[in-house]
Amino acid sequence: MKILFIHNQYTQRGGEDVAFDLETKLLQERGHEVKTLVFTNDSIAGGSMQKVKAAFSAVYNFNAFSQTKKLISDFRPDVIHVHNFFFVASPSVFFAAAKFKIPVVLTIHNYRLICANALLLRDGHVCELCIGKTFPLAGIKYKCYHNSSAESALVTTITGFHKLAGTWQQKVSTYIVLTEFAKAKLQSSSLGVDENKLLVKPNFIDDPGTGSWPREDYFVFVGRISEEKGIHILLEAFANMPTKKILVIGDGPQKHKFQEQYLSHPNISFAGSVDKAGVLNALQKSRALIFPSIWYEGLPFTIVEAFATGTPVIASKIGAMADLITHGYNGYHFTAGSVRGLQVAIENFDDSKQLNLNARTTYINKYHPDIHYSSILKIYKDAGRK
Repeated sequence: MKILFIHNQYTQRGGEDVAFDLETKLLQERGHEVKTLVFTNDSIAGGSMQKVKAAFSAVYNFNAFSQTKKLISDFRPDVIHVHNFFFVASPSVFFAAAKFKIPVVLTIHNYRLICANALLLRDGHVCELCIGKTFPLAGIKYKCYHNSSAESALVTTITGFHKLAGTWQQKVSTYIVLTEFAKAKLQSSSLGVDENKLLVKPNFIDDPGTGSWPREDYFVFVGRISEEKGIHILLEAFANMPTKKILVIGDGPQKHKFQEQYLSHPNISFAGSVDKAGVLNALQKSRALIFPSIWYEGLPFTIVEAFATGTPVIASKIGAMADLITHGYNGYHFTAGSVRGLQVAIENFDDSKQLNLNARTTYINKYHPDIHYSSILKIYKDAGRK
């Protein structure tokens, strides 16, 4: 099969980039002919006139349309798979595909199509004001994207204009969502996409191998050190549990503030940014991953990595995490935002080898490359029949 991947990179690397790289590599290794078309948002930076031009192009980029059209003409793919089109690629890539009647698969990694900041989060709380609105003005009013009315208006214009134009309904053959929770949110939104076009297929990672047993005496947090990740909940909980150790891996806007605030707590360690091998090594030795997010996460690679290393997950019972973690089987739940709830989950945590085996089984059954390959190939073939 000939597959064209289209992806727009943000200025900071994230989960969408990881998914794009892994999927491309997997299909190449399985003998498929794969080409990639990658756009970057570097051109958005610059003076005011350049930003104005970029803003209009984000709704429909004629240059991106031409590039996509030429590559399709030369390569003649059987299917086109898009991981991200914000902002330089723009929805114009879908129109280029339609010119050749090539089926398009779009993976939805977040809630950008129905929420300006893509998180369904505002002021530290879940916010769903915009889900049912074609042109949701609340996102502009509350400056939900980059704390800017102008930039929030741009995102709203992109998604709203293409709702009215029928782009999401007519130009995309199949949507891949990462969880049942995300599917339900999109299905009940103003996006107007047929339920049959929304298919659930989680991300995957290459098998890193399971961890050691018994585990070392520490828990681990891996992620961006910012409010939506619930880092403040985690640190307050451990500050009042001096016999429990937490290793915090990651960087972010609140890192220095919290490092200073909890400097006197020897059970709280900040490792800073760590490479992938270092993260996996920390997970393989830890008692559990703690994931205290207060927003509707998609499918965090960190949770998949934990399961792959046979590491249980203690997570907020919110959004997809309520389904990803089975309480008492491969991890534990606690009420999102509750310091005491997290402390109780940690106090009740059972260091049984069975819990680790169950976490590993979850990975093998749901997030292994072999499972992913079978699923994605079926999606591609079915998209061609629509």
